[in-house]
Amino acid sequence: MAPEPLNFLCGVAGSMQVWRPAAPGRWLALTIGQADPEFPLQLLAAFGEASSLPG
Repeated sequence: MAPEPLNFLCGVAGSMQVWRPAAPGRWLALTIGQADPEFPLQLLAAFGEASSLPG
């Protein structure tokens, strides 16, 4: 299982884009997802420390 917030993003989206920006040791993720079929689609973003990325 991936650490939060990646675990949440994986649960609501079919795919996700992850970048490692110029700032060393950081990552940025963007996805479009919905927590439930009755909820609207949302653009979701998260950032964190590179050490929290799996693999």
